[in-house]
Amino acid sequence: MNLGNSKIIYYVLYYALFAIGQALSMWGQYVTLPYTNLTYWQAFSMAIPFAWSNWLFTTFAIDIGHTHDIASPTQDTFLLIVLQFTYLLIINRFYLKKHITKSDLYALFIILIGYAVSLFHLISKALGKKEPKLNKKTEDGEEFILDNSP
Repeated sequence: MNLGNSKIIYYVLYYALFAIGQALSMWGQYVTLPYTNLTYWQAFSMAIPFAWSNWLFTTFAIDIGHTHDIASPTQDTFLLIVLQFTYLLIINRFYLKKHITKSDLYALFIILIGYAVSLFHLISKALGKKEPKLNKKTEDGEEFILDNSP
């Protein structure tokens, strides 16, 4: 098996980079909360490196995902929501010492179902529709479109 040409490598990179980027994003949003006497500048200077790092990791993840037809822009958004909600629950529980309710966990489960429906085209397959092609490039090679043609 030639690992250089394997799509599995791109899946691992896509999900790992996305997960790292969103972990940095969520940590940057919450890192200043325990410090009640910070100025706006101090809070900004603590949080902005996380935002820049998130931008870098997420940009590479989305590029890999779209270049190798791993996910559509909608699926990128679903993944962002899933990861941020998961990290939010973890940060609330372990960093902010807040209680996680059953409703929080049910909501996460519902979001995961939505992501699975989108990623695996479960409704399209159940209705016998052709699976849409992801990331079809236009003639100039710049714009990505979702092709739902029959």
